[in-house]
Amino acid sequence: MVENDRVADSSPTISLCVLVHDRPEELRDALASAAKEPWHEIVVLDMASDPSIKPVPGTTWLRSDANVGVTAGRNRLVEAATADVLVFLDDDAIFLTPPCAHLAEAFGDDPRLGAVAFRVHRPGSDVSLEHPFRGAAADGPESARDCAYFVGCGYAVRRRAHLDSGGYDDRFFYSTEEIDLSFRLLRNGWRLRYEPAIEIEHRPSPRGRNASSSVPGWRMRNRLLMVRAHLPAPLALVHAAIWGARTAVEAGRDHSLRRWWRLTRDGASMPVLRQPLGWARLAQVHRLGGRVLY
Repeated sequence: MVENDRVADSSPTISLCVLVHDRPEELRDALASAAKEPWHEIVVLDMASDPSIKPVPGTTWLRSDANVGVTAGRNRLVEAATADVLVFLDDDAIFLTPPCAHLAEAFGDDPRLGAVAFRVHRPGSDVSLEHPFRGAAADGPESARDCAYFVGCGYAVRRRAHLDSGGYDDRFFYSTEEIDLSFRLLRNGWRLRYEPAIEIEHRPSPRGRNASSSVPGWRMRNRLLMVRAHLPAPLALVHAAIWGARTAVEAGRDHSLRRWWRLTRDGASMPVLRQPLGWARLAQVHRLGGRVLY
């Protein structure tokens, strides 16, 4: 009886956190897919949807009059939520498998587990590029294992780990923010784990997105912020060169090179707190499929 009480006491509480912007139907599907789970609470932030989305009964409903971006939005959800573990699900994603039992076991068993990456599916495709590994995972997407980053459309984070690592850098707005936070989690000694038993389907909606012509520039800007903060200079230069070439080609196709150049200069000049990870740690991150060279 004492042992059962100890296990029960160690079981973490789990909250569901969702950002929504101009996607009321997609939000309805996302929440419906989570409805049978024993959440501590469900927290939704409507970021300047126009018109405002009607609050959903049974949720803690927040409203922002400005679209503050994914990073500031998630930070606000962390501030509002009260559970030990926070599950983030994009408003255009749904759960395919129930997550709470797996997460309670994983976070309860390992006090240094900082975040859990989910297995992500895309409609109409057997292969998803949204997995937390560089290139194709060597042992396939079915194997649970440590990883070096997570994909933001569906993941869980220990609230204390998020706060201990400083949360998201609001300047990222969107793109690369998960890799930046993952580096800080790893620096502070937190483990990251890929758990394929928790499956979601990401169905990217065209609504509420930035124009495609702005994406290459934002990706390059944020990559520069990330590598300048976390990588030694030689690795930062290699990473930046690879992504510079890739995003410049994308910008050329979108006829947005001028915007790409402006955002690239921002990424090279904005102040960052440089705390490069050590070479041994980065070698481990690279072996796990992390984003060190590209």
